[in-house]
Amino acid sequence: MWLKNKSIYAQLFFLLGLILAGLNASCANNSTSHTQTAVNTKAQVPINTAPQATVLTQDTYSSEALYSPTQKPSVFLADIREQDLDVIANEARRATLPNWENIDKRAQRLRQRVLYALKEVNAPEELLFVPVAESGYNPYALSPTGALGLWQLMPRTAIELGARHRHGIDGRRHVEESSRAAAKHLLKLYQRFKRWSLALAAYNLGSWGVQRRLNKNPWQPSMGLDALPLPAETKHYVKQILGMVVLLERGEIQFSEPIQTHTLRINPPIDLVMLEKASGLEKNDLFRFNPELDYQHYLKRSVTLHLPQDNIIAIEQALHDDPNIFKPKFIRVRIKSGDSLWKIAHRQHTNIAYLRKLNPHLKNTLSIGHTIIVPAKHSFATAAHKANPLLASGRRIRYKVKSGDSLWTIAKKFGTSSKAIARINQISVNKLLRPGDRLWIVARFRPS
Repeated sequence: MWLKNKSIYAQLFFLLGLILAGLNASCANNSTSHTQTAVNTKAQVPINTAPQATVLTQDTYSSEALYSPTQKPSVFLADIREQDLDVIANEARRATLPNWENIDKRAQRLRQRVLYALKEVNAPEELLFVPVAESGYNPYALSPTGALGLWQLMPRTAIELGARHRHGIDGRRHVEESSRAAAKHLLKLYQRFKRWSLALAAYNLGSWGVQRRLNKNPWQPSMGLDALPLPAETKHYVKQILGMVVLLERGEIQFSEPIQTHTLRINPPIDLVMLEKASGLEKNDLFRFNPELDYQHYLKRSVTLHLPQDNIIAIEQALHDDPNIFKPKFIRVRIKSGDSLWKIAHRQHTNIAYLRKLNPHLKNTLSIGHTIIVPAKHSFATAAHKANPLLASGRRIRYKVKSGDSLWTIAKKFGTSSKAIARINQISVNKLLRPGDRLWIVARFRPS
């Protein structure tokens, strides 16, 4: 009897154990399920539920590593034959790498602004390599034909693209204006030719020059870059830029992190050399960060400067201590017909002895058109602008046509040729000049 009951009890205990095990497993599963749900819910709920817009500004836009070897291939290389990649990479190595350190150093000051402009017009970042090929990232670069700036824009082309020269600010040297203009132009060329290799060729040679050659000798990417029906110089230009993209994808070339700059608007009258000293910048670095500036003094208009934050703080502190600290103490005035030292001294509320002290090499006979230094205590109406110190002295001149001028007489005056002036300004050699017209002159010397 006891044995029978014992068997029954054993079976009951066994069944009870199974039931308890099942209940424990169920509880464990429910616990795990609730824990997972809580984690997922926490991950999906943002810390700040208020909607926010991402605003792109010059001050917040930063480029880290633009590309890495693990990213998908660049669209610039999409139609390039595999066997051409090593060839153009080698060409870029020869043409670019020996000078890369200097190029990268110049680009550090300006590349943040270039990137901002490219982003504004939805242009691909590979276009960063165009200023490498065009100017070596020197915004003051001036070609023998008159092309100027990072993107080497010609005067008429720049005007058509919106990079204008006005009020002492040169659009072709202005980082954002020239970059937007060049990027828009390159995007239009890409829309026309459907391939970046041809768009780059058209930027170098001109769209009609490329189209005319393609009409005579049609080209397909499968034929290779060497088969492009273009001048050798243009083919080298295309290979150099595309080759730099290849080197970037392979990790052989890289831009350094750009220097972050912020904007500061300064009201006139202002002496930028004095401001530069107060900012803590190295000599002429203000003009390296702001190549668009024509002058050292801005006496009638405000200017917007792009500078690192620490330098802006120093400038603001100096202005707080003395609101007139950057007001010019001396200016230059240009000698006009009928001027004498007495007239100039009277006009500037000073005396002849002080004028001679400021201008120790001043002769008794004044030369019309020359400038002399005078105190800047009164009117700036007759002040002559002092040029940006980084502009090519004695080379790049903006000339105002006078009555009786012709291309031949102007060319003789500046030691150049009529054809050179016509080419720089994209006009005919036989163009009739009118008084008041302005021309770009690449001069061998300035007239005495």
